[in-house]
Amino acid sequence: MRSAGIFVILICSLSLRLVFVHGGMDIDEIRAMLTKFRKKCMDETKTNLETIEDTEFGVFPEDESLKCYFKCVFEKFHMMDKDGKIKYNILKKAIPDVYKEIGNEMIDSCKHIDSQNKCEKTFMFMKCMYNVNPWAYIAP
Repeated sequence: MRSAGIFVILICSLSLRLVFVHGGMDIDEIRAMLTKFRKKCMDETKTNLETIEDTEFGVFPEDESLKCYFKCVFEKFHMMDKDGKIKYNILKKAIPDVYKEIGNEMIDSCKHIDSQNKCEKTFMFMKCMYNVNPWAYIAP
């Protein structure tokens, strides 16, 4: 069932450019590419890998560095505009067809998330995504 979470990697970690230009990538290639971007956001926010990966098990500590890590990922991949609005249409377009139904359900279930604080907003969005479908969630 872990493979069902592939779309979350794409949703949270890939811009449309990456999806369309590198659409033929397999999961190992995507993970390798994401490592570079994950490292950049980890360095910027001083978040550690264990804290990020713990979110895959439903552990979302009230940690400002983790919250801002999610914001960093969203911004790096143009999934959030400069005003802090999450680009749901881009998220949905990035989902591979095989995962469209579950991905759209997760996104639609979490559209209500709002905060003026970009770090808080992306954190709450990711936590919501996990709560909607823990089996399909993979931390970016």
